[in-house]
Order: sequence, then structure tokens, then C-alpha cells
Amino acid sequence: MGQVASRYTQKKLTGKYVKLEFESYQRGNYGRLLAYVFVDGKNINLDLVRKGLSPYYTKYGKSHKHDAEFRTAEKQARKEKLNIWGDPELTKKYLRLKSKWGQHGKN
Repeated sequence: MGQVASRYTQKKLTGKYVKLEFESYQRGNYGRLLAYVFVDGKNINLDLVRKGLSPYYTKYGKSHKHDAEFRTAEKQARKEKLNIWGDPELTKKYLRLKSKWGQHGKN
């Protein structure tokens, strides 16, 4: 599903002006830039969760600015069994990860 999410993101961002929005930490453990990406006022990170192309990733903390939106988006994607949530094995994998992150599969 990572390749599907990557293609979707490339299609949305290629040739576009993007706005980056940061929270308190700008780089992750591996030196990657951590930001929300907006195109035409639309939060692409949230869009990926809404379409079931990504879980709401909280391993290093919850979003201070968009937590409720991410929770709602993931809950709806899970309810509709979109993409990663439509595959029972991927669903189990992400729910196990969420449990490790202290979420216990709740959204």
C-alpha cells in the first residue's frame, strides 16, 4: 500500500506550490523533515488518512493542531474499509502498532 500512497502523493504534489506547517519538532529520529503538507489549502497528510492510504501515525506523539481531524478521518476510513483498512492483514498490523503506541486501536 506504500507504493499506492506514494503514487497518489506524487500525483497530488508534482508541479504544485506546497505550504509546510510545522509543530514543535521539525526533524524525526532519522533526520526526516516532519511537517503537514498543504496544497491549495488542503492538508495532504489528512487526505492520506481519510482515503485509508495511511494510518494516523502517532508513534512519536499526537498532532497538536489536527488530532481531532486525524482521528475522525481514520475512524471513517476504517468504517468504510478503505485501502489499508480493507485488507484484514494490514488492519491487524496497524492495530497492533497502534496498541504499541498506546492507542489500543481506538479512534
